[in-house]
Amino acid sequence: MTAVTAHLLTYYRQTWRDSAFNSFILPLCLLIGIGWSVGRHVDQSLGVPYLSYVAPGLLAAAVTQVAAAESAWSVYGGFEWSRIYHAMRVTPARISDILMGHLGYVVLRSVIAGAGFLAVVAAFGVPRSWWALAVLPLAVLIALAVAAPVFAVSASIRHPGMFDVLFRLGIIPMSLLSGVYFPLATLPVPVRAAVLLLPLSHATELVRMCVLGDVRAGAAAVHILCLLAWAGFGFLLARAAFTRRLSD
Repeated sequence: MTAVTAHLLTYYRQTWRDSAFNSFILPLCLLIGIGWSVGRHVDQSLGVPYLSYVAPGLLAAAVTQVAAAESAWSVYGGFEWSRIYHAMRVTPARISDILMGHLGYVVLRSVIAGAGFLAVVAAFGVPRSWWALAVLPLAVLIALAVAAPVFAVSASIRHPGMFDVLFRLGIIPMSLLSGVYFPLATLPVPVRAAVLLLPLSHATELVRMCVLGDVRAGAAAVHILCLLAWAGFGFLLARAAFTRRLSD
C-alpha cells in the first residue's frame, strides 16, 4: 500500500508547485468574489457575516472537488491508458494495496488543498475558535467519503465521457445545493431531503461548526456517521470494481 502511495507522490513532486499555487489563489478569489463582494449585499439574517458563513462551505466544497477530480481520470487511466494497475498486479501488491495506496494519495492531496484553504480563511479572520484546526482531520473523512464512491465509478466505466455525466449531474449540483452558499432550510422539503443524503451537506455543516466554534456533539456525530457510511460503502464498491476490472 505504502509503495503505491510513494509511487504517486514521486510523480506529484514534479507538479506540486501548480497545485500549491492554486491552493491559495483559488480560495483567495472565491472569498473576495463571493464572501466579501457578494456578501456586502446579503442581509445579516444568517447570524454571522456572509463571509464567515460561506467560507467554511467553500472549504468543504474545495476538499470535495479535489477528492472527486483526483479519483476520476487518474483512476480510469490506471486501467485504460497507462495500465499502471495491471503492472502493479505482477508485483507482490494486492488489489486492496493498490486501491488503498491510491486512496491514501487522494486523501493527502485533498488535505493539502484543505490546509491551504484554511490558511486563507484564517487570513480573513473568519475562524472564531481553535476548533477550526479540527478541519484538517475532518478533511480526511470528507475526502474518503467522496473519493471512495468515485473510485468505484472510475473503475466501472468503459469510456471517460461518463465523467461529464458524473460531474455535471453529480458533483456540480451537489456543490450548489449542499448548504455552501445558503441555509438548507430555504430549499423545498423534497429537495432538502435529497440533499441531506449527499456527503457534502454533512461536510459543510461539520466544517462550519468547527470554523465558527459552534460545535454541537449530537449533530456532529450524525454528520460524521453519514460521512463514514459514504466512505465505507464506497470503499466496498470500489474494491469490488477493482477486483472485477483487474481480473479481466
